[in-house]
Amino acid sequence: MSKENYRMSEPELRSIEMLQSVAKDTPAVEMVTLTHESIKVRLQGESHRWYCIESNFQGINEFSIPHHPEWSIAVKAGRWQNDVINESEYSVNLCLHSKNQSLPIGDRIVSLVLALFNDIKTALKIPMLAQFIVCKRPMLKDIVIFQDTMIVTQDMVEGEWDYPEEWDDEEMEDADEEMHESADEMYALQQAWEEEMRDLELAQQEQEEAEEKKQEKEQQIIDYWEIMEDKLLDK
Repeated sequence: MSKENYRMSEPELRSIEMLQSVAKDTPAVEMVTLTHESIKVRLQGESHRWYCIESNFQGINEFSIPHHPEWSIAVKAGRWQNDVINESEYSVNLCLHSKNQSLPIGDRIVSLVLALFNDIKTALKIPMLAQFIVCKRPMLKDIVIFQDTMIVTQDMVEGEWDYPEEWDDEEMEDADEEMHESADEMYALQQAWEEEMRDLELAQQEQEEAEEKKQEKEQQIIDYWEIMEDKLLDK
């Protein structure tokens, strides 16, 4: 894979223009870095969680026909903005990628930006994102990455899991009790997640209704003054 002084192609440049437009028109979305080989976008979702999408050029895939550029995409997340900016111990990785990997890099980042900006709705379809949203900040300290199939913790990365080769009866009973306790904890976490998702969805619905009423009231005022203006002109 070759990598030297890369300059984006026309399709990539057009996709970057769309990304810039989305960042400009969408609240709480900021272009942090934009070069021919590096892109970084930071944003806040509807859940008030913070995300950073970073993409770096990896080289030209010479085995594909036609040859096309390869880009890495990484998503960092945190409950506080500074956790994401400084990549603190309370920031985590989210294993999220756009569905169509063949699209220009700007298009792929736009799809992630919109999905994370609407993270409450997206979380209803992606349980991994929902798990992140409901995690309290102290819990994130022990987590490295949220994946579709599992949550990777610091202990797992550091290889501190111990698996005894043989268990006696007492150890089997202890393990069985721990398994039941873990199941209860997982059920409680699921219940808490579902409740928080309902609360967030309800809050979003109330916000949309309030905005709709506000717009209706503003339109009524505009209509009123237009009628008054017409009457004055008639006189």
